[in-house]
Amino acid sequence: MKRIKFMAGVVLLSLIAVSLAACGGGGGGGGSAAATSAAPTAPTTQASQTFFRFAYVIDSDDGTISAYTMDASTGALHHNGYVATGASLISIAVDPLHRFAYATNDSDNTLLVYAINQTTGALTAGTPVATGTGPDAVMVDPSGKFVYVTNYTDSTVSAYKIDQTTGALSAVGTAVPTGTNPVAVTVDPSGKFVYVTNYTGNTVSAYKIDQTTGALSAVGTALATGTNPAAVTVDPFSKFAYVANYTDNTLSVYAIDQTTGALSAVGTAVPTGTNPDGVTVDPSGNFAYVINNGDSTVSAYAIDQTTGALSAVGTALATGTNPDGVTVDPSGNFAYVANYNSSTVSVYTIDKSSGELTSAWTMSTRTGPAQIVITSGPAASTYLPKCTYVTNAGSNTVSAYAIDQTTGALTAVGTPVATGTNPVAVTVDPSGRFAYVANDTDNTVSVYAIDQTTGALTAVGAAVPTGTNPDGVAVDPSGRFAYVTGGGSGSLSVYTIDQTTGALTAVGTPVATGTNPFCVTVDPSGQFAYVANYGSSSLSVYTIDQTTGALTAVGTPVATGTNPFFVTVDPSGRFVYVTNFNSSNVSVYAINQTTGTLTAVGTAVGAGTGPFGITVDPSGQFAYVANYGSNNVSVYAINQTTGTLTAVGTAVAAGTHPINVATVGVI
Repeated sequence: MKRIKFMAGVVLLSLIAVSLAACGGGGGGGGSAAATSAAPTAPTTQASQTFFRFAYVIDSDDGTISAYTMDASTGALHHNGYVATGASLISIAVDPLHRFAYATNDSDNTLLVYAINQTTGALTAGTPVATGTGPDAVMVDPSGKFVYVTNYTDSTVSAYKIDQTTGALSAVGTAVPTGTNPVAVTVDPSGKFVYVTNYTGNTVSAYKIDQTTGALSAVGTALATGTNPAAVTVDPFSKFAYVANYTDNTLSVYAIDQTTGALSAVGTAVPTGTNPDGVTVDPSGNFAYVINNGDSTVSAYAIDQTTGALSAVGTALATGTNPDGVTVDPSGNFAYVANYNSSTVSVYTIDKSSGELTSAWTMSTRTGPAQIVITSGPAASTYLPKCTYVTNAGSNTVSAYAIDQTTGALTAVGTPVATGTNPVAVTVDPSGRFAYVANDTDNTVSVYAIDQTTGALTAVGAAVPTGTNPDGVAVDPSGRFAYVTGGGSGSLSVYTIDQTTGALTAVGTPVATGTNPFCVTVDPSGQFAYVANYGSSSLSVYTIDQTTGALTAVGTPVATGTNPFFVTVDPSGRFVYVTNFNSSNVSVYAINQTTGTLTAVGTAVGAGTGPFGITVDPSGQFAYVANYGSNNVSVYAINQTTGTLTAVGTAVAAGTHPINVATVGVI
């Protein structure tokens, strides 16, 4: 069994996102393409309300921490890049003021430290600190002053004090003994007591927190639990503690002495599903939720407010494979389950009267998600489109426009900036700091720094060589790698991005694609790249090395319709859509979350004549296709389970030969 930990979390967000296909327009003179820079604004205070903000998932198998923004109305998660840690991650915690994040690193017995950008949610690494041997669970106290880590191998719990400016940690004395092999830790909401489950010792230990230093002192002797207690949590009123017992498939209930913190058992343990390894209580304190790793389900229970006793709510619901982390957002509207072996997060709506869960949707993650935490706050962060960029193939320039955030009107920013010859595609990196233009005729990609105030472009060095006839360019979600198609050379060039200047450095030699690759896209999790090969009517699939950005082909290219131009991945990272220009249809594929391989979903769906660009709206509910030959735009509803497309009404008239399509949506 993988060592388990359970953590609490925190949430918030109103987001305006712009989605544009980044593969460019036609390769001939007069073609153009556009990309938009969406810059976040600082939160503004709104009293007596909690907003969704950011979520973080530790991807244990590839040592990354993925960031997400959240949809306050639907609970949906939207990929927001990732950080590569190079570590064996076990658990993550965020401080209550959503300023800092901490993750346990089992590979070198350290606790990783990150500062959270309050505007974007991006993580910046600080200096790791030493833990005991085999650090497992981590928790921040409600005041945001102290951090506690269980050390599985040496059976201790470590305490740290948080620097309130930097988030840096300083050890508080020496590690305190626990029972045998502690795997979970929680701090009660009053901030007075710490509880630790001892997996092999079959006990739960209680400690009192020194409110000045953060030091721990044992409260009595460890109390018996069921067999192999894997998780512990406390209700919002610090009245009851709940322990999930992995091996005997039960949930133990304890009353908390409000003065001493001592625990006393409440009745007999309650049956759960197979191998429960995570438990959480909703913000109202009325309901508890348990994930069952062995049978891949989540169980719901109603809490008796007087005794803390539990009664089952409905039947257990299916999750992804081997759920390993569970949390409820601070509004109490949604529950989230990280599914370790299916590399997904399941999202459920909560009935606030009964506590019953209803499956809402599923999204992909990177490999081996083991825990999810959510940040919240009194104000919403809003991502607003500030600027848009258009390539002008006839004049070999790229134009910049400022976007009026009230009306959407465009205002030119300065004069168009020189590119290479016949610029086709333009894209902007996820941070909105750099823009990249693929120049079809002189076989280069131009690099520009974006002025963060005006949106103006400034060239960064000379244009960088690519393969022959580059027509598509994409940047991965972490903002570290760029990919450019070589339509004439049947290749895909790989580059690392200098995080300070935006400059590109080639990674090895270009990798082979099919014939005449036109468009390239990267899935939202940053694990896979997909290339539409116009000449060979196929789609190439690659895995991305998270350290170097290098690509490895996955099998042989997948057959598409005739002459595919554009490829895009939906926001959940589960489905791929390809426009087939000369068969006038759209192909749909499901993504294998582990390998990136594609499986066709049904038959290709009819579009207008000569479908070119395609995009999916930020909610993942609708797809839009620009039909070059019939001068219109097709609209489709997306089945949230299968990814299949269903036409919505008749195609909408557009201008002459539309080649690209964009969506702007409030999420």
